[in-house]
Amino acid sequence: MDRPLQQEEMKISVNDNIKKGSAFAPATSANFAVGFDLMGFAISGVGDIVHLTRRDDDQLVIKDIKGVLTKNDLSLNIDKNVCGAVIKKFINDHHLKIGLDITIEKGIPIGSGIGGSAASSVAAILAVNEFLQAPLPKERLIDYAIYGESLTSGGAYHGDNAVPAMFGGLVLLQNSQPCKFIQLPTLELYAAVVVPKLQIETKEARKLIDVPFNIKDFVAQSAKTAAVISALYEKNIKRLTENFIDILVEPKRKLLIRGYDQAKDKALALGALGFGISGSGPAVFALACERQTSTYIASELQQIFQKEGLDSQAYVNPLNVEGARIITREER
Repeated sequence: MDRPLQQEEMKISVNDNIKKGSAFAPATSANFAVGFDLMGFAISGVGDIVHLTRRDDDQLVIKDIKGVLTKNDLSLNIDKNVCGAVIKKFINDHHLKIGLDITIEKGIPIGSGIGGSAASSVAAILAVNEFLQAPLPKERLIDYAIYGESLTSGGAYHGDNAVPAMFGGLVLLQNSQPCKFIQLPTLELYAAVVVPKLQIETKEARKLIDVPFNIKDFVAQSAKTAAVISALYEKNIKRLTENFIDILVEPKRKLLIRGYDQAKDKALALGALGFGISGSGPAVFALACERQTSTYIASELQQIFQKEGLDSQAYVNPLNVEGARIITREER
């Protein structure tokens, strides 16, 4: 990209008194079944952290990557790591004179379907923002996070992970470049998210749907998407349940997830309002009205994946989870 993602009227400058800054961004579940590349929600209990420490020169250096991933799993090259690329673009776009050591704590595995690249990108831009004289609001940072996520998805701009990671809750994307979104009602619903230990690369998952769709199916899916959104605003659980069905993407992508049909059938039998693939998978999610129901569903889904020879991790949370936040900000 040849121009800054953000065109600021006021000059952005570095605060020389800031020594360190750290930010956390939660995992996310994208697509929300009927909202491919348009809808997503934040997940509690898991996410990525980015720590930045000022250097005496103007270099950007990834010092360490730890957590569920290590420096052997991700590139230490600034241009090939989403954290480094996002920070570098922000600094270059605004002609900032600053060098930073970068440490990344990964809580989200690669190819898990819960927005690892987006979380890292969001945490990175939020952390570097703390080094400004006047930190910018999240609305002025989100385009950078979406840019970072695009680097791992074949250049596709879709903010259904980055936006809920940044702002929390359940969101509807109107546009991803530049970002425009709507925060949707959550009706105090819960999501049981189960992540089987099976890696699926976003680029490969997108190839499965890089084919023409039948126009009748597209229209039917559009009708279901509209019905789900209206159900959220009108607090109509019956309408939500009847229309929470992905007839476009799920039939193609579920083939990559062992035990998917069994998991879906089980969740619905246990009272789930709806079920779907989280992002590109292999993570799956089930909606429910109560935490207790979600917890039980999550446990049962883990047993199904275990029978398929897959260990898994489960997260149960309300749909109105908090978004990214600053953890530390240390002055000299």
